[in-house]
Amino acid sequence: MSENPKTVDHIQEVGDILVCSVIKKLDKEFGGSDPREARKRINDHLWCDLLAAMADAIKKFEEAMDQIPEYVTTIIMQSREAEDRKPFLEALVRLAVRAAWEPIKKMVDATGATEIQRACRILAVLICPAPEKHKAVQDRALLPLAKEGLLATSKERLERVFPADWVRRLQEGFGGV
Repeated sequence: MSENPKTVDHIQEVGDILVCSVIKKLDKEFGGSDPREARKRINDHLWCDLLAAMADAIKKFEEAMDQIPEYVTTIIMQSREAEDRKPFLEALVRLAVRAAWEPIKKMVDATGATEIQRACRILAVLICPAPEKHKAVQDRALLPLAKEGLLATSKERLERVFPADWVRRLQEGFGGV
């Protein structure tokens, strides 16, 4: 820990989460008339199990995050083939994906996956030259946005960018969403 003084701060922060947040919730839900007694019953390795499992899950999440560029490259190559689009050199796709992933990964860390995921979907729709003809954009960007309710609330804006007929067909294709 002497090599990384921030570790002590992080240990304190995680400890504070357990003491200030988790224990209070447990006391409220399961403490009954004697929260101290309830706490004694759960001290049988709950906290160390929780923290060890959390650390393991974070490790698996990091490993999965490291696999994202390969996954994205594969999806792009498969999508282009499935849609009979002109193939790209895989090395070009791999380089583009890796160059985009590093800064996006930092954004995910800083902002959260949901916000960055939404931003990627919206930008995919906005920069696609023909989203009505691009199945990958429809399936991976438009449909999730429609399910989220963003297309319904943004119909007027979409009609400014895309032909009204296309927006109507899009909504019909999504079951009127």
